[in-house]
Parts: sequence; C-alpha cells; structure tokens
Amino acid sequence: MSAAALPADVRSTTLAILAFGELTSVERAAADAQAAPSIRDRVDLIAVAGVALSHYEALAARVEALGGDIAELMEGVEPSFTALRERTRPRDWYESLMKGYVFDGINRDFYRAALVNLDETSERVATAVLDDTRQADHLRSRLARAIAEQPELSSRLALWGRRLVGEALVRGRHLITAFDLAVDDEAVSAIAQRVMTNHSRRMAALDLVA
Repeated sequence: MSAAALPADVRSTTLAILAFGELTSVERAAADAQAAPSIRDRVDLIAVAGVALSHYEALAARVEALGGDIAELMEGVEPSFTALRERTRPRDWYESLMKGYVFDGINRDFYRAALVNLDETSERVATAVLDDTRQADHLRSRLARAIAEQPELSSRLALWGRRLVGEALVRGRHLITAFDLAVDDEAVSAIAQRVMTNHSRRMAALDLVA
C-alpha cells in the first residue's frame, strides 16, 4: 500500500506525534528562557521557542487539512511524552539545554523513519520541519560556550547525555511500533545504529564522548 493510500488517520497520527514533539520543544525553550542566566540567553531561547511553534503550526495545519483533530490526536500520544519527561528531569539549566540537544536530535532521527507513512504533501511538511537545524544549532553553540567557560561541566554533561540517550533509544523504538512501520528486527537495528552514529557526532561537536 502506498503512503497516499494509507488512511488519513494513520498519516494524521504520524504528524501529530511530530507536532507534540515540537510543542514540547516550545514549552522547554520557554521554561529555559525564564531560568536563563542572562537577557541574551532569554532572548535567544524565546527565538528558539518561536521556531518550534512555527513547526507545530505547520504540522497542525496539515493534520487539519487531512480532516484530523490535532488536539484529540495529541491527547493519544501525550502519555509517552509525559512518562519520558518524568524520568529525565534535569537538575539545572545546562542539563535542560542538554536534554533538548540530545532528545531533539535523536527524536528527529527516529521520526525520519516514519515518513514512509506519509503522502507527498505531508512528507514535504514534515521534512521541512526535520531539516530545520536552527534549534539544534543554537543549543550546540550555547552548550559549547558553556563547556569552554566552565570545563567542570564537561564530565557532568557527558554522563547526563549517556543517560538521556538510553531513555531516548527505548522511546524511539516504541515510536517505530507506534508509527506501525513495516520493518523487521534487522531494519529496526539498522535505524538504531544510524541514530547512535548521529548522536556520537552531535556529542563530538561538544567535545564530549557519547
């Protein structure tokens, strides 16, 4: 069955999962802005929240165009996000930035595997969101500066990153099942390996070991 032939609710659910991820990014960036150590950081994080909000709005609009109710669909995926949030509460502002950097990167890698469920228009909307690196670029730059200014952060954030990646991988595998991808165990392992390779590169950009 082609993606275009899939029921609209299957495609809408896929988009709603991405949309809820962006909504979570809005909330996290806004909270980090409130706790920011400087006005510059506050302004920058509000801008990050604005980017995530624009992503959410684009995904929500596509869900509505498919006849779906974005709020109702997100209620169905919310428990997965809430459970992960409760298990990974950061201890301070820097750990919160790191959480966004690690989770957003890994989630986006897994989300790309779900694009097989989408019609051409929906895939174009989702790909535009996934290809936008402004959030990741800001977090990488700010974390790198923090580590350079406070070298003692390095080991703590590396350990935190290792904990986060374990949680994100478990959830990512769950998302593959939730997206109902027609993949076998070998394909799932290949996706996970690709995710870990990309994660290692992102950590190396901070001079941290994954």
